Amino acid sequence: MTRIVHVSDLHYELAPERLKPGVRQLLDQSVPILKETHPDLVVVTGDLTSYGCFDRNQLVGVHRWLEELGLAYLAIPGNHDFSANVARGNLYPIMETYEAVPWDQTNFAQTFHQGPLVTVQEGPLTLLAVALREGDPDGSLAQLAVALQNLDGPAIVLGHYPLVVTKDVGVLATFGYQGYIDAVRDQLLNLLLAQPLVRAYLCGHVHAQTVTVLDGGLVQLSAGGLGPGASAGWVIDVVGANLEVRSLRGGGPEIFWPGEMLGDCDSLDYHLWCGSEPLAIPLGRAVAS
Repeated sequence: MTRIVHVSDLHYELAPERLKPGVRQLLDQSVPILKETHPDLVVVTGDLTSYGCFDRNQLVGVHRWLEELGLAYLAIPGNHDFSANVARGNLYPIMETYEAVPWDQTNFAQTFHQGPLVTVQEGPLTLLAVALREGDPDGSLAQLAVALQNLDGPAIVLGHYPLVVTKDVGVLATFGYQGYIDAVRDQLLNLLLAQPLVRAYLCGHVHAQTVTVLDGGLVQLSAGGLGPGASAGWVIDVVGANLEVRSLRGGGPEIFWPGEMLGDCDSLDYHLWCGSEPLAIPLGRAVAS
């Protein structure tokens, strides 16, 4: 059996921790939980740090933390590691500093030594991890398009930003790709919908554990924020003709967004997936019309 564990939004900080004091302790509380799942691969869908695109040392620190897990892992950057666009960089000059340089000169690339698209084979699954910023100056989508054309078995794609809204109400009705990768979101979404071998799209960014079924049965799964909350992700097993998806609770807080931002929703229900049975994703799906 092949097992993938999906977590996101670690928001690791070197001392002094400013955005989320105590976040490294919270992350360390999740280490035994991750190890107990005995994954073949841990995937981390971005925001590894809070200030990595401003200070490369933050990325060096989280790289060391991931290496010390002793588990095989695949990580991609989020907007705090690899700013999405110039406007965000101007608004948040430390948390989302825009690096107006080629991919290989960015802090993330120099620390993790990987390209904007990474392909990993785990059992029958191909995992395609894509780092994307507005306007796609790094050619990520062109590389992904080629990789998708060459698939000969089921695949999972990893990105940082959700491609469709994750909630109908509250903050997450408008917080996702909007304002980050608006102009390239449709291109990425259409690439995935056109390739029926893509079974799931794994993302983060929204700090909530959500399930959204797209056209043709493609399933978008967002993980919460392993450090700051909601500390929850997914265990994904290949079982027969399905991917079986179960919730994984981490060692951090169960909620992230304050109650006044959630509409009339219960805080736990808003942040956590509460299905009692595994979610089954067929290893085959129809092409979207």
